[in-house]
Amino acid sequence: MYLNEAGSDLVYHEPIDFEYEPSGFLPKVENLKVRKWALEIHSLWKNLSRKVDDKVIENPDLYTLLPLKYPTVIPGSRFREVYYWDSYRVIRGLLASPMYESAKSIVYNLISLVDEYGFILNGARAYYSNRSQPPLLSAMVSEIYNRTNDLSFIKKSLPALLKEHKFWNSGVHKVKIQDSKGCIHSLSRYYAMWNKPRPESFTIDKESALKLLNDCDKQHFYRELASTAESGWDFSTRWMRNQSDLTTLATTSILPVDLNTYVLKMELDIAFMAKTIGDRLTAEHFLEASEARRTAINSIFWNTEKGQWFDYWLSNNCEEVHQWEAQGENQISFASNFVPIWIELFNSDDSTVKKVVKSLQSSGLLCAAGIATTLSHSSEQWDFPNGWAPLQHVIVEGLARSSLKEAGSMAEDIAIRWIRTNYETYKETGTMHEKYDVEACGKFGGGGEYVPQTGFGWSNGVVLAFLEEFGWPQDLEIGC
Repeated sequence: MYLNEAGSDLVYHEPIDFEYEPSGFLPKVENLKVRKWALEIHSLWKNLSRKVDDKVIENPDLYTLLPLKYPTVIPGSRFREVYYWDSYRVIRGLLASPMYESAKSIVYNLISLVDEYGFILNGARAYYSNRSQPPLLSAMVSEIYNRTNDLSFIKKSLPALLKEHKFWNSGVHKVKIQDSKGCIHSLSRYYAMWNKPRPESFTIDKESALKLLNDCDKQHFYRELASTAESGWDFSTRWMRNQSDLTTLATTSILPVDLNTYVLKMELDIAFMAKTIGDRLTAEHFLEASEARRTAINSIFWNTEKGQWFDYWLSNNCEEVHQWEAQGENQISFASNFVPIWIELFNSDDSTVKKVVKSLQSSGLLCAAGIATTLSHSSEQWDFPNGWAPLQHVIVEGLARSSLKEAGSMAEDIAIRWIRTNYETYKETGTMHEKYDVEACGKFGGGGEYVPQTGFGWSNGVVLAFLEEFGWPQDLEIGC
């Protein structure tokens, strides 16, 4: 049997909108050293641009790669195809570059997955057809529209967004819960349609399940592994009943703060887009849906005393309507507890923002080089001391959008720390990394089930987005 070399199903693509020194690039970056580095990151888009080889388009049944029609930008290293939630930060970087057509191409590919499967797969491989990833398609469409004012782009995108919303709000992903006042809310959870070892990590999953004695327990564990992969946080003690035992993953029994924030963003985006193209009924429907979810997020997740939104652990998956109980609230500090600050409904409320700023400052998550993902010292990659670009981005952007001065100062401070550690590590290693060790400036991250990856799509995108937002003064030192 002959197997093609890994990555041979994708070929290099020359992006049509790439310029080595685009006009108007990062106007707030005054420091020449930082500008030179930013242009080097910008040039990485050229290196990471790919398109599906014609042989895959002609014979799709012979390949695991999905025959996507448009060029794309890959994350890098072992991630040789498009990945769903990575794409949002890649697009934010492309918009800063500015490479609007490349950004649109990524969205068109993702829309084609919704058309084919009813949702966006974790990544563009046939073996990912059992799960999705954090839903950020609406945010991608919204950001591109904000730059281009392209109404036809919204019109092409809206049907896919409606389908994706249905996916996250029906079947196994939908959970009903009654709060302490007797009000019933609908929220979303991660739940992969799979109960076998993940094909892309088959051997690792089989080994992890060896301690489980019966097939039923193994199948349950495999579903939890795949559902955790759907969360993007694969893996973290956030999802474990016992923080030292991966087989106690319970992701399908958790209502996650961040997922429901992303679905709320989707509802707000759909309402805005529908209104923009004159679809009043759809706009009103999704405005009502967003109000209901905001109420649910505040009722089920928000802890006003702690100043954080906490994940909620369901006590029994068999109930049709779960009852909120105080012991279901997971009061451990995770970076995800602060993700709702990204949404204007929350960051425009000064009293909420004040509590969030104070809580983040005292949480222990704020480190020398950025925000730690959790405080748990495990060997999992979505735990301490790793910091990840998407979490820095969403929290910083939310704080920066607040009118509160201390929130804006905190946002800029975190962004500076993150930019510095990316710069210093780049200078040391010659590459951008997938994750960083936030305990000290200038260290890349480790842990998890594969070696640290470089490239790297979302890290590039977030650095460019931060430099676009905050700039870099001439007299501010860039090194650690």
